[in-house]
Parts: sequence; structure tokens; C-alpha cells
Amino acid sequence: MKKRKLLNINTISELSRQIGLPEEFLLRVSENINNYYEKFEARDKKGKERSFYSANNDLKKIHKSINRLLDSLDYPINIQGGITKRSIVTNASMHVGKKYVANYDIKNFFPSVNYRIVYKAFRRQKCAPDVSRILTMLTTADGCLPQGFATSPKISGLVLYNANFRIEKLLRPFGLVHTFWIDDLTISGHHPIKKFQKLLYKIFKQEGFSLHDDPKKAKITDSKHRQTCTGLIINQELNPERGLKSKVRKEIYLCKKFGIKNFLEEHNSPFDKDTYLKKLAGNISFLCNVNKKNIIFKKELELLK
Repeated sequence: MKKRKLLNINTISELSRQIGLPEEFLLRVSENINNYYEKFEARDKKGKERSFYSANNDLKKIHKSINRLLDSLDYPINIQGGITKRSIVTNASMHVGKKYVANYDIKNFFPSVNYRIVYKAFRRQKCAPDVSRILTMLTTADGCLPQGFATSPKISGLVLYNANFRIEKLLRPFGLVHTFWIDDLTISGHHPIKKFQKLLYKIFKQEGFSLHDDPKKAKITDSKHRQTCTGLIINQELNPERGLKSKVRKEIYLCKKFGIKNFLEEHNSPFDKDTYLKKLAGNISFLCNVNKKNIIFKKELELLK
């Protein structure tokens, strides 16, 4: 499918045709949006208590169609999170083997992306005011970009377009590369990054965001220390952090030595043999996706089976 630079949608009828849903349906849901999702509290991956949102079936159907529409866009390569055919592996691979790596994250990203920012993002995509308004109503909750909506990762990329352009303009002349994984920003290269920090913080502030921590405490690592990006080690080649690799190696060893059934019983595993092997195969597949050298684990798994 040929990608397009802009959505460029002029009427709600045109939007309806492009996403394949009736105009009346889109209007009804957008005008009564509070009835089509639920809010709940839960801990995120970093252990912090957050507000999450769950769309009901009608809204999920709309979000699925909007995501197909957003998939038609040619997102800048620097925006990696939530974009089809991009992953933590493609994101981290852009920073492998660099002398300096800096990791930042945007403070309270989802709550800070209010409906005005989302509306402006759709307007920058050359969507008419009415179209931008209905798209904003269908993809925001409580006045902001919600964690939990299927559309939020792709829309996070849209709202960062301008910041992304300004950061690239700042860093590219010095051979520095940056990528966004939703609210995580990684910068790498062979030129010192610290000298750009004040300008980076200023750009984000002007765009309506703020980076975590004091600029003096930002995480910048050189190649003599372990460098990471979205949970992967990126010093000389791409590798998973040691925890998963060591766990898989240990489990294969114990299963070979004592047998799978005995291993599962000894460790009070809730899985039966088939379920456990599928889970182990999934972890091994991820390790191989990160680094082809880990294919040795696939061979070990076949022998184990």
C-alpha cells in the first residue's frame, strides 16, 4: 500500500467513506462519547498508578478503522512506537554501536496531551475543522489522550511531529540520531549530546511537554558502560538485557537435566507441558528476533521437545 504524507480529509462524509463506517454511527458515538468507554486505575509497566481507559465494542470498532486510516500515513522513521512494522527491535537498532547514548522520557505524557493538542495534530494533517473535531472526540477521553485506547500510540506519533522535526533539525548536522518510542526519546551518535540538553528541554516546553528530571541528571552513557534502548542492550550489537536470556538458558538446562515434567513440578508452575513449551518458544522467538545468534536456543528447544 502506497503511503501518503497527509490525511487531507475535507468532510465527515469523506471520513466515513475512508474508514468504512456510516456517518450517522460516527456522529452518534462522538456526541455521546462518555457512554462508550470505562475508566479504571492500574499500575503501568514502571509500577506507577495510572488511569486507563477501555473502549466498548462500538468504540473499539471505530478505533480499529481509524487505526487502518493512520496506517496509511508515512510516519517519519524517527517515530517508532505504535507504528506498523516498527518495534522495540527496529527502534533500538538505530542506536547500536554509538559512542554516546542518551535516554529521556516525557513527563506524564498521556495526561499532558490534551484534546487541543490532538485537534491541532489532525489539523496539521490537513483535515477540515469538522473532521478534526470528530476524530478528536472519538480518540480522547476526559479531555486528553487516554492510555488504553488502541488509537493512542499512533496519535502520540502525530502530536510529536513538530517536536520531532525540530529535534532532527537540531541534531542531524552533528550526526546525531533520535527516535521516539511513544513517550521515550533516545538520542545517539559520536558527538557529545550533553551540549544540546538545554535546547531539547526548551523545545519540549514550547511544544507543551516537559522531560523528566533535571537536565544535569539526564541519563547519558558512553560506550564504556552498558547502553540501553527500550529494554535492549545496544553497545556493539543488539541484545536483550541479561535477565531473559539467562532465564531461558537456565530453564533449558534444568529441563534437559531433570525432564520438563519434573522441572514444572519442582517450580510449582501453573502451566502444563504444552503451554509451558509454547511460552518458552515465544521467549526464544523474541531472543532470535533481537539477535540471530540466539538461534542456538531454537535448536536446544527442538532437542528438548
